[in-house]
Amino acid sequence: MNLRTPSVLAVAASLAALALTAQAETAGLQIYGRINTSVERSTQDHVSTTGMLNNESFFGLRGQEDLGGGLKAGFQLESGFESDTGANTDTAFFNRKSEVHLSGHFGMLRMGRLISEAYYATADVVNAHNFDTDTSADALYAFVSQGSNHVSYRTPTWNDLTVEIGTSLHEQAAEPAKNAWDLAATYVRGDWSFGLGYGDWGPARQATLRATYTLSESWTFSAYHQYSRGWDHAGYAVDAAQGGRHTTRIAAIHTRGASEYHVNVGYAGKAGNAADTQALQWTLACNHHLSPRTKLYALFTRLDNRAHASYGTAPPGGDLRSFGVGLRQHF
Repeated sequence: MNLRTPSVLAVAASLAALALTAQAETAGLQIYGRINTSVERSTQDHVSTTGMLNNESFFGLRGQEDLGGGLKAGFQLESGFESDTGANTDTAFFNRKSEVHLSGHFGMLRMGRLISEAYYATADVVNAHNFDTDTSADALYAFVSQGSNHVSYRTPTWNDLTVEIGTSLHEQAAEPAKNAWDLAATYVRGDWSFGLGYGDWGPARQATLRATYTLSESWTFSAYHQYSRGWDHAGYAVDAAQGGRHTTRIAAIHTRGASEYHVNVGYAGKAGNAADTQALQWTLACNHHLSPRTKLYALFTRLDNRAHASYGTAPPGGDLRSFGVGLRQHF
């Protein structure tokens, strides 16, 4: 990217002006983000490469205005970028989030582009070793969600239960030409927490249950089970021809001082009753926290597809394994 081009300079100037103006007029404006970069030795389909990888780095702006009487208005803008090259992750600038919301005693109303709350309530919690990113990302979870043109309502927390339901309007442009629906629920009780996620988009469906147990701050155990159909994992899109499948993932975290040790294993069963459509994925990882915002990490991950499975790889039967070390910093 040429930093001298007018378009980039215009974007930079606009962001600076927005930040300065909003800081003067909006309470609690924040510039935030994550830079997460690793060097990995990866082998896919018997071809090995060594390179630097971006692990979903992003930056964002968020702010809130107190309207009085318990009513608050806020916004969040979030854009992904490639930390290894500096390029934008997508052609859409705020490709991750661009929402405005209104909250109060009634709960929260949100509108814009959002990441699925059904995912956050379930798979995101289980895949905690490196934020569910890049080579060790969960390739088995069916992310049935549209994201754009989204409106949702989140209830106030009641007896440790929070529910959010939303829909993405297709506006006669997205395929399939159906509204996508998203439902998420989380419940916390003592050392246990539970999550429910449901996604619906045309012929695609997914339902996921998650449970997490924390033992004396040294051990955390999480697992989810998902049933899905009509979702193409290789193309990351709706596909009515895809049969129903069950996916289970379990994870354990042991914390010792500033270090965390992670084990994560997922298994996807047959798609419908089709032979050789199963897949196994597992990861071992170690995170060492230099501060609350900065960590060093190392991981080894492996994904094994049966002959007619294509999770995380384009050709059926493809396999992936990778060893990497990385550095992550929040700001």
